[in-house]
Amino acid sequence: MLLNHQLLTTFQRCKRRYALERDWKVDRWRPRQLFEKLWREAVYRMSNGEAPNQAAQEACTLFLEQAARPGLDILTDPYTIARDYCSIFCTSLEAISRAGLLSYELPLPVTIGDHGWQTSAFVDESGLLHAWFAVERWDRDTMAQKLHSWEVFGDCAANQVGMTLHVIEIGRMAGGHQHTPWARIYAHPAIHGHHRFQQTDGTKLEGAWKPKWYQDSDKNNASDWVDMMEADNVVGVRTVDVKELGKEHVERFHYDATRLAARMQRMSEVVSPITGRLEGDWEDEIMERPQCDIPPCPWQDLCYCPSGVTNIELSGLYSRRMA
Repeated sequence: MLLNHQLLTTFQRCKRRYALERDWKVDRWRPRQLFEKLWREAVYRMSNGEAPNQAAQEACTLFLEQAARPGLDILTDPYTIARDYCSIFCTSLEAISRAGLLSYELPLPVTIGDHGWQTSAFVDESGLLHAWFAVERWDRDTMAQKLHSWEVFGDCAANQVGMTLHVIEIGRMAGGHQHTPWARIYAHPAIHGHHRFQQTDGTKLEGAWKPKWYQDSDKNNASDWVDMMEADNVVGVRTVDVKELGKEHVERFHYDATRLAARMQRMSEVVSPITGRLEGDWEDEIMERPQCDIPPCPWQDLCYCPSGVTNIELSGLYSRRMA
């Protein structure tokens, strides 16, 4: 069995969701999840020589196509928020290119007992792992959550090497916009053409400064925007070094991962004496109600109203995974 951080995380959060996602996928992405996926792919291409404007253009095209069909999993106008995320692609990738990138490779699976582990992080020429994250806010709680995750701990333990986290803050979505310096600046209330992000000491601007958005004008360009961010001392890409784990943590990882893999396999092998179906069938699994709403699970339409979505393929919300 080929394990990865997503499988273990989903299995531990909700067995019903794990069973569903073996065969089905949610068609509409949440904006930040889609952004992070395409952004990481763009960073990887840049690390192998692609220009930042080219990487941003490809990411923007894919994001806008997804926003148009089948759409995004939001209640506000998908076009406006998609344009904000395109702004973040352009400006953040420009900032990343200025800091310099090592050359990355996609790591091969490593052996975990009788199973394999697919690393999600990139690996540089020295063997060090690099994970890229776009978060709402980078604080102690968010850092702890990342360090404890299978995505960071699991990758480090499986490969028995250290990792560098690369993080950008992309703020919250409110009023139909993504509120982040990567996509928003403020115009002076009296001086035409004078724009700032913040005071140079990091505090908020004083007075009735009006928010303006990168997407508002075709004259905006990533290079000038990042110049202004740097002039106002806006933090761009943060880095956090994670040390190589000790032997006891690696051994615990192997023990826990193999036990979880065994439980996953049993879900696909045991026939229910009541229904005659595999116990891994999603409808036979108990609803993990504490996991339904923070954040909202995309399978709620099916789990809470199975009679209303009797045919998954015709629901318009989900589609079967390719074999």
